[in-house]
Amino acid sequence: MKKNAPKILAVVLLSVVAVLMIVAGSGSLLDVLDKTPNSQGATSNLTDNSEQNSENNGSAPLPENEPTETPEEEPNYFPISATTDGPNRYMQALSLEAPSLNAVHNTGSASYVIFTHATQEGPFKVAKASQTIVALDGEGTILSAISLQAPKETKYLSSQITQDGLVVVTKGENRSFVYTVTYDFSQVDLMELPQFSEIALFALTEGFLLIGKSKENTVYKIKNNVVIASNTLQTGELKAVYDFSTHYVMFLSGINSYSVIKLSDTLKQLSAVTIPSKTLLSVEPVVEDGEQKYITVELSSTGVEIAKYPQNFSITNSERVGVGFAESADVFMNGESIFLLLHSTTDRLYLVDKTLNFTSSNNTAFQGISRLYDCSSSLGGYKVLYSKGEILTLVDVRNDGSQQSLNLDTKTDSAYISILANEELSIVYLEDNFIKIVGID
Repeated sequence: MKKNAPKILAVVLLSVVAVLMIVAGSGSLLDVLDKTPNSQGATSNLTDNSEQNSENNGSAPLPENEPTETPEEEPNYFPISATTDGPNRYMQALSLEAPSLNAVHNTGSASYVIFTHATQEGPFKVAKASQTIVALDGEGTILSAISLQAPKETKYLSSQITQDGLVVVTKGENRSFVYTVTYDFSQVDLMELPQFSEIALFALTEGFLLIGKSKENTVYKIKNNVVIASNTLQTGELKAVYDFSTHYVMFLSGINSYSVIKLSDTLKQLSAVTIPSKTLLSVEPVVEDGEQKYITVELSSTGVEIAKYPQNFSITNSERVGVGFAESADVFMNGESIFLLLHSTTDRLYLVDKTLNFTSSNNTAFQGISRLYDCSSSLGGYKVLYSKGEILTLVDVRNDGSQQSLNLDTKTDSAYISILANEELSIVYLEDNFIKIVGID
């Protein structure tokens, strides 16, 4: 009993101290014990707060640290369904800030709309003026969207559907940005090239060609986000490139002539032919009696001509037919016929088959159009989108010249046609601060 007396006395004294502290409002016995340093030599939060309270000279105790708030996650806006719109299959409207409509591409099952904007709220929110890509299905449902990030604001240059993905090229202060976006938007690859004033893109069986225009034309062959070959070419407007697996045929149009350049698959120049005194408007390869040929539409001082050249582009062995004088022309080809709209004092439409025979002509159908926005090949003809009397109009022109038109009852500065693999047709156009997609029956 005597041996345990000191322990009993210590417990009694601690109990008395604890009671006195509670009465004085100083805390509990655990608080007293907690003022000892921890294993790392730092005191507890209570010790820190007590010191701060003493430094406040008797002012109210500082509030305890509030728990950190978890930032709110952006809502998942997609998919966004379209609405029904009277006689049309659907209407989809994207509300944007300062939008410009750049391009529309199709993969067969989906449409990809590319636009520049500075929208700060909602599903298309961006931090600064940026390019955004929206994917839609055949019923106008927005499946998803992605914005292309860059250090500073950039200008849209060009885009193209390729085997690698959707390629979009923009221009910054001193360089060009080449984005390759997978079609499900799961991956974006970025590469930088020198700054070009203009860009042309052409899809290959594998990868794509990028031709940049500055003081001279520079051509790059790009595959899997890597430049695998490059070369410099003469100046001129690049009109077309055709991939023949072992080599490429490139068409460059100048002011009073155009050139046909054959390149190896490593972009080494193999040959070049110049067609003098003519500007190339359009070209399309055809196979006739087992021989590779090319149909061209050319503009010269005597007017517009349609020519058929052999593979070596021998002028003496070419066939040609004169169409008539024109200040300019819109030309489209669908593999079966040539759509040729001549512009002068009187606009004239001609349809010509691959044998260079005229199948139709019309001097009234396209009279008074102010702008032709787009033309797409369709089964047995063309879909043509233009403004006439400031109203957006869609015309279906068959290869035999028969026509049907649809007035879309809107005004716009930019519009495109979208046709999917199952012939689902929609029109994409800019109206005020909206990009609208209308499904046409």
